[in-house]
Amino acid sequence: MLIFAGILFTLFILVFSVLNDIFLGYGLTASLLFFTFIGIKKGYSLKKIIDLYWTETKKSLNIILILVLIGMLISSWLSCGTIPSIIYYSLKYLNPNLFILSAFLITALISMLIGTSFGTVSAVGIPLIIIGKAAGINLNILGGAIFSGAYLGDRSSPLSSSLLLLCNLTDVELFGYAKKLLIDNIIPIVLCVGFYLIFSLKYPLSFVDNKLNLAIYDYFNVSIVLLLPAVILFALSMFKVKITHSIPVSVLCAFVLDMVVQGNGFGDFVKSLVFGYSNDSEVLKSIIHGGGIISMLKTCYIIVISCSLSGFFSGLNVFDSLKQKLKEKNLSRASLFLVTFELATINAAIGCSQTIAIILTLDIVKELYEDYGKEELSLDISNSAILTPALIPWCIAALVPCSILGIGSYGYIVFAFYLYIVPVVHYFRRRFVG
Repeated sequence: MLIFAGILFTLFILVFSVLNDIFLGYGLTASLLFFTFIGIKKGYSLKKIIDLYWTETKKSLNIILILVLIGMLISSWLSCGTIPSIIYYSLKYLNPNLFILSAFLITALISMLIGTSFGTVSAVGIPLIIIGKAAGINLNILGGAIFSGAYLGDRSSPLSSSLLLLCNLTDVELFGYAKKLLIDNIIPIVLCVGFYLIFSLKYPLSFVDNKLNLAIYDYFNVSIVLLLPAVILFALSMFKVKITHSIPVSVLCAFVLDMVVQGNGFGDFVKSLVFGYSNDSEVLKSIIHGGGIISMLKTCYIIVISCSLSGFFSGLNVFDSLKQKLKEKNLSRASLFLVTFELATINAAIGCSQTIAIILTLDIVKELYEDYGKEELSLDISNSAILTPALIPWCIAALVPCSILGIGSYGYIVFAFYLYIVPVVHYFRRRFVG
């Protein structure tokens, strides 16, 4: 009963924080203290509880490192002219009447190539958002299109760490399963294209004139060469180089271009890596800025607290009784997916992590899939636990991209169609086809 009360308290305080634009770290800290109290009341020593927190927090250090590197990547690409050049060429060659659709298709393609939603959002999401801001486009719609594209690859790319984790846990062959996901994607992608085409035609880039492009061309030495840091990041990702290795190489390339092409000083480059990039152009200073290590500190704090909460749930086996109750029910195939989806959403909401959502949900339901096989289990997890975390504002899967893009923490949710369509289509397939 105390655990249930703690879960309700956590959900309430997090939803309250999101709706009132209060820093999520406060709510998560209060929740962590509440669960610490619950653990002590249940007879666990404070040392045991702290050990559980630390076990999961250690796992978050890699995510924090990635966030710090992404902060440096963004500021280095801004400073050397990579992002301004992407914006310049995008405005020059993209069809303004299909901008939102293009945002979905571009992010979908890049995420399939590099397999990481965070990397995709950093590399192409930021230029798209900057263009959207300059054009006065609804950033919630644009953010939803970017989220949809980014998580298409996170769910389906053979290079995705989430997909790799799932295949390892379920003992499914990765590349054969990835091919099955591509076929499974056909209907959701077609529907997404239809939705984003409608929004593109309704919200074209009609307010962007040559002023932005001229300002970029005047302030930066725009060149195709400046796309090299992005090309390097994509290429290394496709060759399965870890993002913690590929980002520093890209930043180093950006540093050289910043010195040679833009003629900036070493001190200015280092300052932008730490505090974020800024410029003194009247036209560009409110549009092209940001990044830096400092910009990621709040997000890093939230991730540490989130992982500590995850340690509490995974370490104390709080879902054992639920597993037994589910075994006693004779669930149909469609109902089984619905239960899996609900559990994935709850686990993501209280564990604040895509990884925790996958692991906990799989642990609870895997015995229920004995009659259906490993691929069916993997497919249900792919269509739930990999996607639902991106719809929960305080979950890392949603929080980090929002922080990178600089958009609101929940407005995009309504327009992230891919994240809805996949589970809905899958449910109806299971209900009417089997």
